[in-house]
Amino acid sequence: MRPIRSIGTAAALAAALSFGVGIAPVFAHHSFGLFDMSKTAEIQGTVVKLEWSNPHCWLFIESGPSTDAAAVNYGFELTSVGEMIRRGWTKISVKPGDKVKVTFHPVRDGRPAGYMMSVMTEDGRYIGRPPEKQTPPPARAAGTG
Repeated sequence: MRPIRSIGTAAALAAALSFGVGIAPVFAHHSFGLFDMSKTAEIQGTVVKLEWSNPHCWLFIESGPSTDAAAVNYGFELTSVGEMIRRGWTKISVKPGDKVKVTFHPVRDGRPAGYMMSVMTEDGRYIGRPPEKQTPPPARAAGTG
């Protein structure tokens, strides 16, 4: 059998390679390396603003001052507009001045920021779908994975 040699085959191979090179940055963009996904934290505060935009929505909260500290502004990364809609959110789900409790994965460097897991209103209702019970994956035996 002779190898197939044609311009069409070469073009298809070039296109496949180009796609493969371009896909790495897409996966890198969706990394959660900034967040400590093994930790969960909560804050209560007042909504400052919801940025309803792609590729990620953002929620900004001001936590109330404690007896010995000033208020702290937090920024929470959310998912895309389409995914937020699928989760039951709208661009008016929260408004500036709303009192909420945010559960989140904190950033690794300790800044007041994180990846939002859920938002609950002052009266105990979840905004969007309530979080699902998540159990950690089973531990693997050493050397099996």
